[in-house]
Amino acid sequence: MNDMQLGIFQNFPTPMVSRYLAQLGWEWIIIDLQHGTFNWETAYECIHTIRAAGARPFVRVSIEGFSEINRALDLGASGVIVPMTNSQDAATRAARAAKYPPRGERSIGGDSWYHYGPQYPRTANQDTLLFIQMEHIRAADCIEDMMAVDGVDGCYVGPTDLALSLGLPHDDFESDPTHKAAIERTLHACRNSGKIAATNTYSIDDARSKAAQGFEWITIRSDMDLFLDSAARQLTELRLAAAANTGVRRKGE
Repeated sequence: MNDMQLGIFQNFPTPMVSRYLAQLGWEWIIIDLQHGTFNWETAYECIHTIRAAGARPFVRVSIEGFSEINRALDLGASGVIVPMTNSQDAATRAARAAKYPPRGERSIGGDSWYHYGPQYPRTANQDTLLFIQMEHIRAADCIEDMMAVDGVDGCYVGPTDLALSLGLPHDDFESDPTHKAAIERTLHACRNSGKIAATNTYSIDDARSKAAQGFEWITIRSDMDLFLDSAARQLTELRLAAAANTGVRRKGE
């Protein structure tokens, strides 16, 4: 059993946010190249800011972004998440891109030797992690085969896209029996293969429930979500306070 690791997505492409998140104590931070606005230069700066602040920088690459796996690791990522991995063949190609020979076909390059020393090519296969993302029912249907692939270190569950693949709405899908069964099947596959079970969550109650199920690495939403939620709440409270004070002043005129 791995120690619980709590993480968050980073969508704002600035090292300042990376530093704040890492210093707050998030243990792994996912730089989102799939849906975010990062380029490789900003990703590089954020990766090393996260590392310097004591957290693990992960990169989520684009769908079937197998060439991006090698590059993200060369830039210093501690791990990579590959979205919409829906077959054993796709998981195998991801693993080959993520691991140096003889386990894979990752090419040696980049400045990792400068940051981590000349031993990096000998230790990287163990020190860096590859998560394939289970976010479609097709992935759940072959999850045992994907978890059996050498070089795949764990599975990261995307509950919302899994729901959409089942024809469910993007919220209030947790009680659907097929959705629940797919997640349970994934958990069992991770346990039986000794791989890390990770998932995204959307609330504290959701995170508590997933931890109780047996997920070992958990993320909750993103920096953008936190910013927008807090900003909207503060603005609403400020408007109410300003309106109340305005009413008091007018009454006393």
